[in-house]
Amino acid sequence: MTDLLGLAAIVPASAGACCTVGAWRPGRAVDVVAAVVMVAAMVDGAFGPRVLPGVLWFVVLALLAVAVAAVHRVQSASGASGASGSDGRPGSAPAVRVASAHGRFGRLHAALGLLVMGAMGVGMAHGPGMTGMSGAGMHGHGGVVAVTWQLVLGGLTIGYLLLTAHMVRDGVRRRARALPVVETLAMGIAVAVMSAAML
Repeated sequence: MTDLLGLAAIVPASAGACCTVGAWRPGRAVDVVAAVVMVAAMVDGAFGPRVLPGVLWFVVLALLAVAVAAVHRVQSASGASGASGSDGRPGSAPAVRVASAHGRFGRLHAALGLLVMGAMGVGMAHGPGMTGMSGAGMHGHGGVVAVTWQLVLGGLTIGYLLLTAHMVRDGVRRRARALPVVETLAMGIAVAVMSAAML
């Protein structure tokens, strides 16, 4: 059942990645790369034997999460400096700022999703075996590491799903463009299915 749920999570994640690719514009190349790599990590975890171990996928996805956040910060800073109306039309900059929650939290959502999926990949790779580290005389330490990892993962997952719900609700309420809303919803579904697979 766990394997089936893991496979099922690939479908919405792939749909979300397709939305990211479809919404591509200059400055969003890192988002496209991150989405494709995340799906690749999920596929690698679902079909054994793994090409890369779960821990290495986590490191790759964490680095991409940092890159996504850094690019967003740089673009926000440059956007703020040129916000006085680069097209000469008054009111054009505020319209971008209030578009939807996706505009405000989209990159945070993407970066957090990379961390969550990477952490879940480690958890599923070591699932019952995370406590299996205890077999070699590390019972206490292995148990503490496993519990701590599950607590951190649980907190990240809950935060991610709450942010997803907020962004989707805000996008629907504001009648935002459909593609970002579908992208956000699809990734939220993928995380929810992966969470169910780990229970």
